[in-house]
Amino acid sequence: MKYLLAGGGTAGHINPAIAIATVITEKEPDAQILFVGNEGGMEQKLVAQAGFDFKTIKISGFSRKLTPKAFAHNIKTAARALTATIAAGKIIKEFAPDYCIGTGGYVSGPVIKAAIKAGIKTAVHEQNAFPGVTTKMLSKNAGVVMLAQEGAKAYLNKKSNCVLTGNPLKKEIITAKKPE
Repeated sequence: MKYLLAGGGTAGHINPAIAIATVITEKEPDAQILFVGNEGGMEQKLVAQAGFDFKTIKISGFSRKLTPKAFAHNIKTAARALTATIAAGKIIKEFAPDYCIGTGGYVSGPVIKAAIKAGIKTAVHEQNAFPGVTTKMLSKNAGVVMLAQEGAKAYLNKKSNCVLTGNPLKKEIITAKKPE
């Protein structure tokens, strides 16, 4: 099977995605994994260190400030949201994944949105007790929303297919000795 994972911006989004990909490859040695992340983002470095293939899109978050500079930034962000969704669609068409998983951050939005539009099975993982904007947006249409905290469900669409999974952890964390 082929799996496409998208998440980025912070290690809190990236490390769970890497942990998920690692478990998949342990259970399915023939699985093909592709990560999609923000161009120049932290995910590019962390995913490469973990040994997975990586493609980029360009996306940014909206500013919540009411300043001329924030307004200009939001215009660029709106344009990037459109171009990122188109770029994600191209990556999905080329890679032809069987399953797409988003672990949060702005980059998950266009990728999972494009996967839903293409009819590909999707999942979103929310690591926090209070879901982020991207998870809230995607939860309405994602196949499943995996939650680390039961309380997060209260902030999502009532029709969301939520499952309590906890947070995926890298094997190095699980097997580490206390002094390490």
